[in-house]
Amino acid sequence: MMSMSSRCLRALFLVLPLLVVACDGDSDGGPSPSDNAPIVREVQPSGGPVAGNTLINVYGSGFKEGAKLYFGQQEALRVVVVNTYRIYGYTPTATSGVVDVRVVNPDSAHGTLVGGFTFEGAPSANIDQAEVLNGNVDAVSNGQPVGTTVRGAVTVAGITRGTGQGGGTRAQVGFAPANAELLNPESYTWEEATYEGDSGNREADIYQGTVLLQPAIGGARNEWVVTMRFSIDNGATWVMADGDGSANGVSEDMLRRVFISRPRVDYCKLGPDNNRGPLNVFYRPGDTALIKVAGQVYAAGVTQGGGAGSGLVAQLGYGPADSDPSSDSGWTWINAKYKTDHGNNDEWEADLPNPGTVGTWRIAYRFSISENAWRFCDVDGVNDSNEGELTFSLTKLGTLTVGDEAPKPQVTWCKIGLDQTAPEPINYTTTQTSGLKTVYAQVNLPGVTDREGAGPNLAGQLGWGPVGEDPRTSPLWNWSAQLTFDKDNFEVNDQWKGTLPNPAINGEYRYAVRFNHDGGPIRVCDGNGVDDGGQNFEMDQLGTLNVTGQPVIPRVIGYCKLGPDGNNTPETVTYTTTTTPSRRVEAQVYVQGVTNAVGQGAGIVGQLGWGPAGEDPATSSQWNWTTSGTYVSDLGSANDVYEATLPNPGAVGSYRFAYRFQVNDGEFLYCDADGNSGGASGFDAALIGTLTVTEAQAINVVNYCKLGPDGNNTPQSLAYTTGEAASHVIIAYVNVAGITDTTTGEVADIVGQLGWGPVGEDPATSDEWAWSTTAQFKDDFWDNDEYEATLPNPGTVGSYRFAYRFQVNGGAFMYCDADGNSTNPEHGFDVALTGSLAVSAQNPEPEPTDSYCRLLNVSGTTVGSGDIVTVVGRVHIPGVTAGEGPGANVQVQVGVGAADANASTQAVAFTWKAAEYTGEANGEADTDEFSTTVTPAYTGDRAVSLRYSTDGTTWTYCDKDGSNVGGYTLGQQHALTVGKHTGIGYCNLQWPFEIAVGAEGDPRIVYGQLHVDGVTPGSGQGAGVVAELGYGPASSDPGISGWTWVAATYLSDEGNNDQYSVSLPEGVSAGTSYAYRYSLNGGPFCYGDRNDRGGSGNTGNGFQGGDLGTVIP
Repeated sequence: MMSMSSRCLRALFLVLPLLVVACDGDSDGGPSPSDNAPIVREVQPSGGPVAGNTLINVYGSGFKEGAKLYFGQQEALRVVVVNTYRIYGYTPTATSGVVDVRVVNPDSAHGTLVGGFTFEGAPSANIDQAEVLNGNVDAVSNGQPVGTTVRGAVTVAGITRGTGQGGGTRAQVGFAPANAELLNPESYTWEEATYEGDSGNREADIYQGTVLLQPAIGGARNEWVVTMRFSIDNGATWVMADGDGSANGVSEDMLRRVFISRPRVDYCKLGPDNNRGPLNVFYRPGDTALIKVAGQVYAAGVTQGGGAGSGLVAQLGYGPADSDPSSDSGWTWINAKYKTDHGNNDEWEADLPNPGTVGTWRIAYRFSISENAWRFCDVDGVNDSNEGELTFSLTKLGTLTVGDEAPKPQVTWCKIGLDQTAPEPINYTTTQTSGLKTVYAQVNLPGVTDREGAGPNLAGQLGWGPVGEDPRTSPLWNWSAQLTFDKDNFEVNDQWKGTLPNPAINGEYRYAVRFNHDGGPIRVCDGNGVDDGGQNFEMDQLGTLNVTGQPVIPRVIGYCKLGPDGNNTPETVTYTTTTTPSRRVEAQVYVQGVTNAVGQGAGIVGQLGWGPAGEDPATSSQWNWTTSGTYVSDLGSANDVYEATLPNPGAVGSYRFAYRFQVNDGEFLYCDADGNSGGASGFDAALIGTLTVTEAQAINVVNYCKLGPDGNNTPQSLAYTTGEAASHVIIAYVNVAGITDTTTGEVADIVGQLGWGPVGEDPATSDEWAWSTTAQFKDDFWDNDEYEATLPNPGTVGSYRFAYRFQVNGGAFMYCDADGNSTNPEHGFDVALTGSLAVSAQNPEPEPTDSYCRLLNVSGTTVGSGDIVTVVGRVHIPGVTAGEGPGANVQVQVGVGAADANASTQAVAFTWKAAEYTGEANGEADTDEFSTTVTPAYTGDRAVSLRYSTDGTTWTYCDKDGSNVGGYTLGQQHALTVGKHTGIGYCNLQWPFEIAVGAEGDPRIVYGQLHVDGVTPGSGQGAGVVAELGYGPASSDPGISGWTWVAATYLSDEGNNDQYSVSLPEGVSAGTSYAYRYSLNGGPFCYGDRNDRGGSGNTGNGFQGGDLGTVIP
């Protein structure tokens, strides 16, 4: 036996039997205690619950500062050494049973009271409350994850009360997308949280954790939900927290959210800092030295500080005049580079490209941050304002001009009156001729008015007009009074003056001045001053002129114009020497106090004159003014419109024509195409009409004719039954050089006839053909005339052919087939290309039936590919279609298919589209009416049908005379001729024509091209074009249903064509067809098929199901 030291023996005699003191030679192998090792004598209380958190006082001696207290192997919580004799702390969570109580000093000396404390009972703790302390959070990120700290409080009776962390509690922080199942813990990503401290009332413990949340990718913002959860059984079970605590349950509405937005551009501006004036750039077509254009941008938290704001993208653009850069695809954008800082703004800069062709474009900047939406900028700046100068304005964009001569500058500033003086009110009497007032004006143009004397090449006028009429735009203002230079003013301005005329008619007027330099743009001035930097023109700042006194008979024409309103281009007319005059020429006139009233103004004489080219109509005696104009109507509330037929001089030559007006025998005012308001520069002889008279020719030869719609060279195949009324309308085209290409409307010398006869008989020679049906003129079609006639029903069962023929002036007939006949021998008449007509016996009347349906109406018989066709049908089913609303389970479909296919027996030859219920049928009891629109793409002769079903399986087919009249017949399907697309000149599927089903990458890219005059020629994408690639079965008409369409993007210019491209989506099965379609400004689609087979559009060969691209195995 190991001996015990005398020190230990003495200690044993002094303590209670259960006291154990660490002595030299103890078997635990620990460090040797110091001579004053702690002694544990008493624990109060000696027991407590296993849940822990019981306050315990330990009494003894030798307790040192920093000593630790243990219950068994677990350390006590929140221990405090009061003095060398007393220490207290809180019990940890434990299992039931008796444990030793041990005190360990910092020097490792320790004392133990064996069995000094008893843990009583099973764990009974519960989480009473779990709460997220955060509110919702708004954050901004330019692409980096956002760190968000989440704080939560947990209350557990007997554990969290008091100071310090309650034992046995775990906390986790979690996050999930806002569109997840938010009450399902598995939707969240969980991370451990840490103890932060006690709540203010020390009832709860507070935990926190930080999560990294991703911002939106490609979108404006991302939304996350954050929460916490707590456990007191080491994660076996959890209680999730929300914003108002778990005690009342957890709800999605009370979960806390984090909204992460991308940075946004708050303000931007086109042009240099602090310069809100106009931005004008000029290039000659061949200029290679480019002009740098600046732009300003501010984004909160981004542009402050030195250097370029993080994530900013800046682009300088130019596009068509009068277009909106935010929506027009015709704009070209160039990346700009950061230049410098201006306060909190960043300045960017880019070289403005030279388009290289003569024209005018607008200029703009746009900015974005991290793929956010663009903010477009004008010269006076743009922010979120809905009104005022900081709203975006198309009128405040820059201007790019390309030409041989720089555009004339506009005067910088001008005003009515003396400097800093408002215009004086002026009063005249109607008869006043002396003492007329002098009106002064100020004008500024750097480099011009800052010279001594009159600024060179400046011109100014003094004008007057009716109240409410804008002097900048109204033709009713009179600008006949010229301004003259008066003096220099303030070294930089010129002062001009003029005498204000007397209108001599009672009334209130306004007066103003206007200036231009070297023939450049005119600036109209008000009394407050007008410039481009904030002094806008204001109607209420014009001068006031009042005229009173005895009424004076008006003798002055205030304004007149040759030609229709809104058209400033002079008309051109061609006659032959024998042409009967037919061209109606319009003009308009304004006289203050006369034409303002409703109806014709009194005392006005209008004359339409003509004379030799080169002779001045105002002075030449060779002009003829014998044709009086006739009042036609009022134009608005001010002008009268006159009209007259332009005479035919009857002699070969070149002539001009114009109008002139006078009132009450006053002076004539001569009128040109852009209007004359009086004054030396009002009338321009170059802007009057042109009349050309050529030698008459005896024309008796038809140059060309064609049977059937333009663009469709396939002969029509039609059908009648023996008793059916004639209904097929057949069109044809004819061209007679010198007549149809020069004459508007019907030409009496041309005769067109629609004929029919037996198969095998030549219509040009057979006397068995009937030519009694005279065709009627329908419309002008380019250089051709279009005719139409209804094809007669022979009334006898058999097979027939039909054709057109034309003659002019009693000459020989030209016979017309479907691909056209002309005087060129290579394009002669082919009997095989005449139309086909089948006449069958009329079916006997069917037995009466209660249910019936009818194809009521189809909006056209001849349409272009892609045009909208409206189809209406009716369905009557006793007990089903009765009453308001659609009949139960009634499905109605409209079908378009081959003209020679019977929809009731060959439904697969038709493409079907669902029709919608539109209401109860008018005039038919208990009958529902249905309608839809279709846009057939395939060209050629087609048929329209209708069908209905109540179970989606069995269908009843409906023709034009109804299913209860003779059943369903081929002849009662609606015949529809689909010609070439009319709106777009040419469109196609450029390449490839086959794609392997497993192709990847570039081999799946499909290209398409289109051409539209005035749109696609020139650099860049044509404006207003939408291009799409479609795929589906060739048996389905792509314009009706069954096809899927994906947007294509502009790729390049190919000559005068624009080329588009997009990849055919993965997973398209072998045997599927594909094609392109294009729309211009929201108009009908032009469906484009293979380029190597002619393409489509109004210059292609039509859209055909056999000319599509194909996905191959």
